[in-house]
Amino acid sequence: METIVGFVAGYLVGTREGKAGLERLKTSWRAITSSPEVRKMAFDAIVMAERVDARASAGGMICAVVRTLASRASSRRDMSRAA
Repeated sequence: METIVGFVAGYLVGTREGKAGLERLKTSWRAITSSPEVRKMAFDAIVMAERVDARASAGGMICAVVRTLASRASSRRDMSRAA
């Protein structure tokens, strides 16, 4: 959550600083998203979502949302492994 708040604050500051600020923001974003700690957190979140999906009942809105999120996360994970 702190990363997201930091990103939003950086974005607001970057837009005030013009193109150079936005370029610094992009560089920072790439560094954050390629960080091993962030990748591990994302992987752990995907595993947790998959476990919740497996335990969820067959019906209901929450189950559909969890399955959709788990499916999207899994496909992104597979795409990043292929790259």
